[in-house]
This record gives sequence, C-alpha cells and structure tokens, in this order.
Amino acid sequence: MQFVVIRLGKDSVADIERLNGNSAPTDIPFNFDFTCAQVEEGIDSGDYTLIWLGSDNNKGQPTTWKQGLRAIGKIVDLDRGQSFNDTSSIQIRVLSIFPDSIDQFDFLERSATHYKYFSKYPVVGVRSSRNNAIQKVHEDDRQKTPALLTAVAILHPEIKKQLQNNAPELLDLLNFSPVGEIQNNVTKLHHTLDKDDVWSWVSYEVFEKHERNFLFLGPPGTGKTWYAHEVAKKLTENDSERIAFVQFHPSFSYDDFVEGYVPKLNDQSSSIEYSIKAKHFMQLCAKAKGDGSNLYVMVIDELSRGDPSRVFGELLTYLEVEHRNKEFSLAYSGDKIFVPNNVVVIATANPYDRSVGELDDALVRRFVMREFLPDTNVLKQRFSALGVESSLIERLIHVFSLINDRMPNGFGHSNFWNIRSEDDFKALWESRILFLLKRAFLFDEEGLEALKKDVEDVFPPSLSQNDEAQEEPLEQAGS
Repeated sequence: MQFVVIRLGKDSVADIERLNGNSAPTDIPFNFDFTCAQVEEGIDSGDYTLIWLGSDNNKGQPTTWKQGLRAIGKIVDLDRGQSFNDTSSIQIRVLSIFPDSIDQFDFLERSATHYKYFSKYPVVGVRSSRNNAIQKVHEDDRQKTPALLTAVAILHPEIKKQLQNNAPELLDLLNFSPVGEIQNNVTKLHHTLDKDDVWSWVSYEVFEKHERNFLFLGPPGTGKTWYAHEVAKKLTENDSERIAFVQFHPSFSYDDFVEGYVPKLNDQSSSIEYSIKAKHFMQLCAKAKGDGSNLYVMVIDELSRGDPSRVFGELLTYLEVEHRNKEFSLAYSGDKIFVPNNVVVIATANPYDRSVGELDDALVRRFVMREFLPDTNVLKQRFSALGVESSLIERLIHVFSLINDRMPNGFGHSNFWNIRSEDDFKALWESRILFLLKRAFLFDEEGLEALKKDVEDVFPPSLSQNDEAQEEPLEQAGS
C-alpha cells in the first residue's frame, strides 16, 4: 500500500475550490484530473494520495482558502509523460474530504504526540513554488503514514465514516500508537501483548485448542476494540493485508458481508447491469485459501448492533471449527466455497446495550467469550505513566470507583484515559461523563443527585463568573 502526496497549485484552482467547498459525504467519491511534470518512477495507478491545497501564486500571498492537507484519494489512471520533465496526466478519485484544511500548526497543537512520527512527511509544511507537484512517500521513522492518518482522525473523526464507505482498507491505519516517552511506560501495561493476560489466553485458545472464533464482551470503554485490533496484529505479524475490519450496524446485511449484487454501467448500451461480488468476509477467505501457512483475521466491531444471524446467513454453521474446510453453496451465486481453517474471527459486543438486539444462543455458542470489565489497576498505571500527581490519582480513582459502584453495568476506564490534571477531569465531567450518567440515571434523579454530590465533594465545582458577580454587591453592602 503506497502513498503519494499531491500538491494542488495555481494550475488546479477549480479543483481546489471544489475540494474546499465540498464536505458532504453524499458527494464522495468523485474523480478529478490533475496534470504535473516530474512524476518519479514507482508512482502508479492504485497508489493512495494525500491532497494538499497549495497557493495560487508563487509570491507567498494569502489565498481565499486555508492551505493545508484537505483530502485522501487514490490514483485511478496515470498517463505518464515521455520524459521526467514532461507533463503527466493523472486521474484522482477523492475518497474523503476533511471539514477544514490541516496545516503543520494544527498537528502540533492537537496531536503533538503523533507529529514527530511524520514530521518529515512530504505534505507537512509544504512550501513549494511549483504550480502542481507530486511526491512519493518513503516510509520511515519520520514518514509514517499511519501516524499522519491517525492524527488526521484525531482532528476530524468524521473521516472514519467516509473511509468506512469508500476505502475501508485504510481504517486500520487510523490506530497508530506512539511509542514515545509516555508510551514506553504504558507499554508494560497495555501496548505490548507479549506478557499480557488477554494475549496469553487468545494464543492458548488459537494454537493449543485450535479455536477460531472469539467474542469480547463488556461495557463501552473497557478496551474490547483495542484488544481486538492488537490481537489481530499479533496473530498476523502486523500484516494489514491479512486483516479485515467491519463494524455492524442496523443496516449492515449479508449483501455487505458475504456477497451481494453490485451495479455497473454498461458503456456500450448505457444500461445498468448487476453482478454478484464477494464482500468483506469472502474476500478475506479467498486470500486465506491461497496462504494456508498464515492466519487471517476478521475483526467485527459492535457485533450486536446488527442482526448477526441475517448478516452471516449460511456462514453461521461453517464458522464452527468442526465445519471449517467443508464445502457448501452460497445463497446468491450458488458458488461452492468453504471457510478456511486459518481464518480467525474476533468480534466485540456490549451485551448491556438495550437499544440493540440480543445475541441468540446459536450465535454465541460458536464463539469463545471473554468479559472485559472496568479496571482501576489499569487506570492507576495509566495515570502513573502520564506523570499525574499521586494525590490527584487517588482522587480520580475514588471518583471512578464511585461511578462504577452506582452504574449497573459498569463505566469503562478509557473514559478517564487522557486525564492529566484536575482541569482535564472537570472539562471531561461537563462534556461527557455527566451526560452519560444522566442517561444511565434517567429514572433515578435522586440517585444521580447523590452521585453528583459525592463527586463534588472530591472535585468542588469552580466558582462561575455569575456567582462572583452576585457575591460582589453583598460584600459591598456589608462594608
């Protein structure tokens, strides 16, 4: 999977304006043509592109648009010039557009821990005087595409939905974990699986008991999805080509997961024709069949948010280890296929979410399950790794325990994951935690008020400006 950087200059003002004004996912994907000289060898169709909005002048004057990284695309056609300095014509398919351009200062301000891993990336702080430019990314310790894309997702989380629809193969690149000073301490706890209890359990089940289907259960924020991805990387030796990721939701179906009809325009008759195409799971199975010595992993997030029995269809039977490598017919195409024994399925689910369907016994019995619970020890070690004061750690752990004692299904430790100071906690309390508690205590107002009072005893609310304004006249009247 190769990436190149494309800088749009004064020869592409119309395309810049289109990208700058188009943030509606319904308009994506779309194609545009790009011309550029000096296209180095190795750049070709199929490469992914990071699109930078440059200047329409060579004098450093301001532009009507914000200059910076604005979109992710893919080269779908390249007509290379005869020599290096000749103009080449390139067609780009835009897969995701960010709500606003991202420049070097945005990265430094809001994702500094990731920045040093892509600080030499060609797109960061581009100051080229050329009209249009293209440059191949040479992945190294300072040009890491996963670090850059993860930083983009931190600034604009909505790109995940666009990529899910238009380029799901890139989603795994949004989970880069820095390994800087803080992470070196956290590694002992949570970022290396070699001595981790979850990894020990999974590896025993896979390699000793030959299990292939795993279900990670627990309330939100307990690390289920993180572990699913990390275990998948470990089982595949971090080979992204051997991992597939999907997230179930109410409209996700058999046609999305196994096989389905796909429309295609017939250029000769100008009519729409439909053909059956293999989808996520069958595509992964096809890869696994030709590589029996390696494991392939399908990660399914939010299993219970879809209707698993309808999504899996006849695959439900053949997921079982006893039925692996047994040939059967697919419902639509009638093709004879089998689920290879080297395909591992790791699913996550929140069994306490009453807004989704229950997991039926026929599905559950095909999975080996593990429950993930809120963990104060994990949180303590995280705070220590972040350098949080010991007295503040004690107060945070006390509040975390207060909430978990009152929440019927638990409150995940990742909700407190990035707290470094008392101000961080108070901001998080107002922006997220209190909202979650109000939902949990919807029919128990007294219980919510009691919990809020207990928390305020540990972290007294700051005096607001309105309160100060009200107090001043009283002090003056008494003087």
